[in-house]
Amino acid sequence: MSLGVAATALGFSACVDDLDREPTNPNEITDVTNSMDRVFADIYLNFSTFGAAGNSPVSGFDGGMASFQRALFIAEELPTDEASWLWDPSSYGTINYGVVVPTIDAVFGFYSRLMINITLCNQFIQSVDNGTYKAAEGESAEAFEARKAEYKRQAKILWGGCYYYMLSFYDKIPYADENTPIGSLPAQLPRAEVYANVTSQLEEIVASYAPNQVPAYGFVGLDAAEAILAKIYLNGEVFAGRADYDKCYAHCDNIIKRLGKGGFENTGLAPSYNGLFGFDNDKYVLGNSKNACNEIIWTLAQDKENLLSWSGASFLIAGWIGTNGVEVTTPMPTQDQTLDGKTFEDGKNLRYYKYIADKKEYDDAKKKWDNDLKDWQKNITETINNIHYSFDPSAKGWISQQWYNAGGVWKCMVARKSFVRKFEWNDPEMSISDDVRVSNWQTSSHGFTAENPSLLGDDWGGNGYLTPKYTNWAYNEDGTINYAGSPEPTEQVGGDYAVIRLAEIYLTAAEAALKGGGGSEAEALKYVNYIRRRAYGDHDHDWTSLTMNDLREERCRELYQENVRRTDLIRWNLWCTGYTWEWKGGVANGTNLPEYTKLYPIPSRVMSSSNFEQTTGY
Repeated sequence: MSLGVAATALGFSACVDDLDREPTNPNEITDVTNSMDRVFADIYLNFSTFGAAGNSPVSGFDGGMASFQRALFIAEELPTDEASWLWDPSSYGTINYGVVVPTIDAVFGFYSRLMINITLCNQFIQSVDNGTYKAAEGESAEAFEARKAEYKRQAKILWGGCYYYMLSFYDKIPYADENTPIGSLPAQLPRAEVYANVTSQLEEIVASYAPNQVPAYGFVGLDAAEAILAKIYLNGEVFAGRADYDKCYAHCDNIIKRLGKGGFENTGLAPSYNGLFGFDNDKYVLGNSKNACNEIIWTLAQDKENLLSWSGASFLIAGWIGTNGVEVTTPMPTQDQTLDGKTFEDGKNLRYYKYIADKKEYDDAKKKWDNDLKDWQKNITETINNIHYSFDPSAKGWISQQWYNAGGVWKCMVARKSFVRKFEWNDPEMSISDDVRVSNWQTSSHGFTAENPSLLGDDWGGNGYLTPKYTNWAYNEDGTINYAGSPEPTEQVGGDYAVIRLAEIYLTAAEAALKGGGGSEAEALKYVNYIRRRAYGDHDHDWTSLTMNDLREERCRELYQENVRRTDLIRWNLWCTGYTWEWKGGVANGTNLPEYTKLYPIPSRVMSSSNFEQTTGY
């Protein structure tokens, strides 16, 4: 079954009633059809966008904001040094400061999204086990049983991915699996018990796969299951008081042995970093035969024609950028040097001269150029895709959405200075770097400031760098933009969102190794240098030794905006104390956070209609 085809079919008929359900009873039965493929696709649809047929399953809430990736970005990134949201305090509250209350919409959004997706996975497995579905016409009984078994495994992997985040956010966790009766409220279990349950079930899934079994593009399989397990085990001490670094390393090692070939220096990494975050990044997704390497292990698929959303790449482009202080301009027209044997000189923008042989045509063009443009518009400051731009010197920040091939811009986010400083810059102004991972940023070279005097939308352009990672361009293998192969700019874009990449597995294996989980320090160093060599394009930035702090900084640089930052800081004991960033705790220069902020509260709307206990400290 093609994910794109299945998702398109779901556009005509939702599998889950109106998909308008409060998450306080997450096991409310769904009105399924008899098509196993359609119901199975609905699970994936609720990871890639906010719901079937344009409906959000989170009632009374912004659907885009409650999409899986975007909801997790709000929880994982906005409270940290990597990002901040400049608008809508009624929905986001003080989440920018790392301090939240259970009444704000954002808390309701990510809790609801996780519980709804967990429910969809459980109900699908139950419906398969209950004999709801029939074999397709002409399908043998043996093939049908194999298809059911594989679909159930994938549903369980996605279920495990959701519970990884529940383990990150809560300590009294509503726990439901396919054995939870439909219609019953899930029991709250201690974090350590959920950790044991989830890892045990995912281990069974891993053991059931044939070696080297690869899923079809857009679906999860063996590598995703092991990657999720590695993420859970890496945080074992936080989640369950267990130092399971040996298990973490073992699963990473399995993945690296399968996927660590082809691509950049035969490591399995994509040839270029930027290509992973462009319009055509699906060619690097596991299961896609378009490329010899498959760095993206778990993807949230998007398709220009059939499956788009207000999360993922769409959100991570529009949320960061705007069009500000920039005008498209033209070069000063110049007569052909051979005309009348004379040479025209004006002393500026020589490389952009447009030579005109006809005298009248030249005179008209020169007159128009003189009269129609302000003085600053006559200066070509930047040329991208053969389009010339000039910057208004009075504007705070200079940027054009055309530079990202974007159709929608929101001006909603800025980065904190502490995060910007983690990268290796060649100048004190932090505008020039050899690190390709900052190549899409807007810095002081374009009139932005790294300082964060406020986290207010009205100050956008003067209160932080813009650090977009995704674009709507297609990329060549060497990381240059393929303008001819890029789509028309639209508000929603077709690039996939990479949930887990092989680069993260290399960094996770390195951390587990430094924690004594297996391998060696030499191996950890080798893995980190793979990451650095791709980022810099040479061996000059290779490290000769590796400390845990080095690894932390490199993990931040490589995986920013990939929904790991808050969990990482907590694992490293840097969330409450030990590291301070701008506006942490609501103070301009940052301050320590209380211990209870390592967890999120269960939303008030859930608490008021259930017998749940609130998270410790709230």
